[in-house]
Amino acid sequence: MFKVIWELKVKFKEREKFESFYDPKGDWVKFFSKSSDYQGTDVLESGEGDGIFLVIDEWQSEEAFNDFVKSRKADYDSLEEKAKTASRTKKRIFINLNP
Repeated sequence: MFKVIWELKVKFKEREKFESFYDPKGDWVKFFSKSSDYQGTDVLESGEGDGIFLVIDEWQSEEAFNDFVKSRKADYDSLEEKAKTASRTKKRIFINLNP
């Protein structure tokens, strides 16, 4: 199992747009679901009302994640640009490899 954890700071006025990108029927889940190695996405909110969220993408392996993104780079980059309209910052904060 491979998990990538992203921290996003969401623009207050764009919260609904952010949620639509990352909900179970959102653009990212639809995109990643094209891979049989994709295991799902969880979204956690800080609870402090500060617009900080953790997005956890789970994959079968790091190689599967990297290969999928590489093989669909143009689509991935397009979604990244679209998602940027809803968040102030996005950073990869943690990678978890469980053998």
